[in-house]
Amino acid sequence: MKKLSTLFAAAALLLVATFSASAVDNAYKVGNGKVTVSISDLAPNAEGTALITCYNIDVAPDAMDECSTLLITPLVRDENGNKKVIEIIVVNGESRKINEEWLQEVCYGVCDPNNVRFFKLKEGEALHAKTCTQVPYEDWMDNGAAFYVTTQKATYKPNCIKGYPGEEYICDIPYLSEPLVVDPVLAPVPVVAKMEGERVLRTKLFYPVNVTKAVDNYLENAEALELLSTLDRGNFEVTSVSIEGWASPEATVPYNENLSINRAKTVKGIIADKYNFPQDVYSVKGNGEYWDSVIDYVDNTDEPVVAANRAAIQDAIAANGDLDKREAAIKKIDGGKPYKKIFDAVYPRSRFAEAVVTFQNKGYNKSDAESLYKSDPANLSAEEYVLWIQDGAPANVVDQAVKLYPNDTRIAAVAAARAYADGNIDKAIELYKKAGDSEEVYNNLAACYLAKGDSENAKKCLEKVSNKKLQETNSNELRKVVLNNKFFGGNK
Repeated sequence: MKKLSTLFAAAALLLVATFSASAVDNAYKVGNGKVTVSISDLAPNAEGTALITCYNIDVAPDAMDECSTLLITPLVRDENGNKKVIEIIVVNGESRKINEEWLQEVCYGVCDPNNVRFFKLKEGEALHAKTCTQVPYEDWMDNGAAFYVTTQKATYKPNCIKGYPGEEYICDIPYLSEPLVVDPVLAPVPVVAKMEGERVLRTKLFYPVNVTKAVDNYLENAEALELLSTLDRGNFEVTSVSIEGWASPEATVPYNENLSINRAKTVKGIIADKYNFPQDVYSVKGNGEYWDSVIDYVDNTDEPVVAANRAAIQDAIAANGDLDKREAAIKKIDGGKPYKKIFDAVYPRSRFAEAVVTFQNKGYNKSDAESLYKSDPANLSAEEYVLWIQDGAPANVVDQAVKLYPNDTRIAAVAAARAYADGNIDKAIELYKKAGDSEEVYNNLAACYLAKGDSENAKKCLEKVSNKKLQETNSNELRKVVLNNKFFGGNK
């Protein structure tokens, strides 16, 4: 069976426009060309229990003489004699009594008195009447029903009513032959991201074995120095630069302690020569041998030789607080083969100096954010991630922001909008649920559920939206989803 569909969308709040090519601005002339009927909505309601009928009727100043009355009757009927009068609009000429008894009796005989409206036409002025109501849905409206407007003229003497010209066809009640396109509307969620507060950045410069002089292009040193150059700009204020040097364990402890302090001093000189940070912000320290990466590698590596001797190496580390004796004990295990693997895998990156820079970021800059992120995603604050995502950050940056700041409602909101735009509706729902309880968030959750065809959850979210424009817009999309589900199956 064919079902009622949606017609005459004149604005974003209305459904799909389906007028024929002969229609001009959804306006139709009836009543000998003196009455204009403009339909704005003709569609079932969300529950499918009523036909929504919204239209404007304009009566020209010369539609009748001063002693006449024009009766305008919008109605729905089919070819089998089924009919439903929507209302009667009574327009009296200037000298006509507005509530003449016999005319009321005639109108009330065919229409609910509550649906009869009386107007008086003023000289030289057009009359404008607006209607938006619901007609109870009846089964016969499914097949061949159409929208009509009857215009009749009543005269004072004799008391009679005649066609002017009478009933005129406007359009068919359209039928739903395919699912309606659902286009939910997202609302921008207000987020505030201020570049305030103290920040910390960490970066390392590496050294070849036994080297303490500057090696700008060794390993990732060029990138580290580029990152530091980011801070030497007007929107950053550096308050401290703490530099600590380290050495790999292969030499003696005293030698490595001297090596580590000299490496720290070298890094301080590199930074001080290249950038304009105040001299009093620096502090320099040497820490000797760096064992953390050795211990981590031994505990977690899948390298066969080290893994086979893991327990023995761990015992040697635990039993020797003297670092020279610790290294000597590891060298003796399995003919030195595990030590060689550790040396090759870990030692090159155990020769470094780390700079810990404390600074104030006075403003967002995309290229600065990219540089800070490249060094370490943790270098960026939640505020910077919010601003960067709004500035078109790549998808991996969005995911990293959510991972680093899982409880930040602002990041959740902007990441949810990105997920929705990318078509990942389930991810958008998950993120919007973490984005706070603003009306915009509930509207956007509703939009996500509408995109999935889930009318029940969408309705629950829209009930929490009081903003009229948002509510009406997506309520209309809810109407589409309900109709699609009702007539074609799917989520309820």
